[in-house]
Amino acid sequence: MGTRWQIHTLSTGDLLLPGFHASDDWIPTHAWALTNGTQWILVDSGMPSVEELHAKWKIEARGGGADHLRRGLEAVGTTPEQLTMVILTHLHFDHAWNLELFPQAQIVVQRDELFHAIDPVPTQRIYYAKPNYLPLLERRRPSGLRIVDGDTTLLPGLEVMKTPGHTPGMQVALVSTSRGTVGLVADLGEEYSAWFPADPRATKAPSNAMRGAFRPGSIRSESEMTYSASMARVLTRADIVVPAHDDRIPRHMPEQWWAIPGETV
Repeated sequence: MGTRWQIHTLSTGDLLLPGFHASDDWIPTHAWALTNGTQWILVDSGMPSVEELHAKWKIEARGGGADHLRRGLEAVGTTPEQLTMVILTHLHFDHAWNLELFPQAQIVVQRDELFHAIDPVPTQRIYYAKPNYLPLLERRRPSGLRIVDGDTTLLPGLEVMKTPGHTPGMQVALVSTSRGTVGLVADLGEEYSAWFPADPRATKAPSNAMRGAFRPGSIRSESEMTYSASMARVLTRADIVVPAHDDRIPRHMPEQWWAIPGETV
């Protein structure tokens, strides 16, 4: 038996984005706290505060910010000071803010993502901000910043898989639990409907034409083919996937366990 992790889902706030999703104008965002019984790891670090979001992006929000993230960590039994590592799936503002909470932790990011944050494709310029990526360059390497290039084993039972699609340096955390491997996919298919577009449990608008396929997100730097290939590759390793912007995800794994909402496992 290898190392088995516990995964706690953290709500990091909600964004008001009218028309972005068909189901609701409020878009939930999530991060995940992992523990193997001796150490704590964070996957993604949440979004800016309500005030920051309104000032810089003119976006209305609920929650968000460092205090909200701290309360979420404390609710599952840890604190920012206890974290030894923060894995950033990508550097968009709603997933990679609040890093000032973790001066002692090692931040893990893909090399291509760091370069893309500095010089993104034009359609993604709005999603990156200097206050969240420039401080990374000031961190001591490798203790404070670990730049990886491709699939990497970080700890026993914990890997990252490079999955270009949403961004060039998107990475998914693969986490081993007592019930199987969880793919914390974040924005590589940010809702279940992207992973199961023909299943009525995953989407209100199932499409038989999409059976056995994926529906890549509209925010992407890569081609639809590259995005879909990354999603398919994740499913070669993960027993379930957990997207970041869907409120139907398990809150505590492996105790809660489903591939599709409404599935009995």
